Amino acid sequence: MEESKDFKSGNGGYLWKVKVISEAHLDHWINDYFGGLEISNQQDGSSVISGKLADMPAVYGLILRLRDAGIVLISLEAERVNNQEYEPRG
Repeated sequence: MEESKDFKSGNGGYLWKVKVISEAHLDHWINDYFGGLEISNQQDGSSVISGKLADMPAVYGLILRLRDAGIVLISLEAERVNNQEYEPRG
């Protein structure tokens, strides 16, 4: 999945902030599979995939990639936010 760098084109200045929590730690190779999204393994054994996506088709693409990789989810959140108000969490 390729992250769009121009969030102003065709989406009215909005983007989608996503946060996915998986049941298990994810291997390092998965970073390339979810290009542009941050992946961090948590102490409780889960992993968090987070970041921003350009539009709803990109969100659906993420969901399909999660399914295709066989990743078991605890939760998935997608929130439409104004591009100027988005502040990534560290």
